[in-house]
Amino acid sequence: MAPVVFARVGWMRWYRGPQPSDEKPVGGGSYNDGALGNEAFNFLPLKGEVLGYFQPRLQPPHPSTIALERIEAGFTGEELKGVVAVFVATDPKHGGQRIIGWYPDATVYRHEQPSGAKARNRFSYFLKARAENVVLVPEPKRAFVIPGGKGGFGQANVCYALDSSGRRKSGARWIDEALKYVESYASENIAHEPESEADHNIEEMLGSTIEHIAGFQSNPRIRRAIEDYAMRWAKRRLFDLLGHKPEDKHKTESYDFLCNDVYVEVKGTQDDGNSVSLTPKEVRHAQEHKNSALFIVHSVKVKGKRNPVVSGGKEIFLHLWDISTGTLKPRGYVFTLGKAQGE
Repeated sequence: MAPVVFARVGWMRWYRGPQPSDEKPVGGGSYNDGALGNEAFNFLPLKGEVLGYFQPRLQPPHPSTIALERIEAGFTGEELKGVVAVFVATDPKHGGQRIIGWYPDATVYRHEQPSGAKARNRFSYFLKARAENVVLVPEPKRAFVIPGGKGGFGQANVCYALDSSGRRKSGARWIDEALKYVESYASENIAHEPESEADHNIEEMLGSTIEHIAGFQSNPRIRRAIEDYAMRWAKRRLFDLLGHKPEDKHKTESYDFLCNDVYVEVKGTQDDGNSVSLTPKEVRHAQEHKNSALFIVHSVKVKGKRNPVVSGGKEIFLHLWDISTGTLKPRGYVFTLGKAQGE
């Protein structure tokens, strides 16, 4: 297992400093309550590097240190290289501690380091990595939940894979699963492709026009409920349609299911299903893989906003999804089915 450390931070969309609608971290401890937490800059490139911060102690301002010997057994130095540093934050809308991003080849420092950057001379860090290597997961894709409490992440803002004796923690299979998720992730990375985040949110700025065109639901709770409903529907039906048990890939890939060598993209909508919203990576994948399929659950009904209940609906299944037969509109691509496929 690669040396790994998990760091809890507040929730943000970009982690590139204060921006409209993303002014400061949400949660992450009392450190963030009255000030702008240093982790707000964790994915801001600075001369080709990113400087990662989190508050290890629950009660600042007491000095904090990172137990490097609990990342690599027996280590006694002041900085440890080649560490997978995984950031975790609590989703303020849907709950649950979720992986939001990671530095795959980080240097971790035992003691807090001062930043020498003019624009950031008030900030410090515990982690450093090459900006080109880091991954930040778009908000709608942050689906990997980290357990809390005993055997899980725990109460501190840092979680190690080794116990105080330098041995691997027992009963913490989630650590291995988290590393597998990180290593296999191939979906959008907004650390380098910020436009992919906009693909999921640009419709909220365009308002009712996009909602009408692409059946997009701007309420995040309703949108998540419809997506989950469509995924469950597709999982039940794909075995009958393709004769093979579908493998759920939506957490790490730019498609949702792999079924009998067919890449299946799943979409849910309250509209008639004639148009669906796609991200650039979903478009590229469909263009590059002729063995792609599109499964649409449309005309669903939703009751309630805070705890929405989804019911009803119909399905459209394009076994041989030729994306070139429809039309694509940019800015969070809208795909409109061609007449032959929609019939």
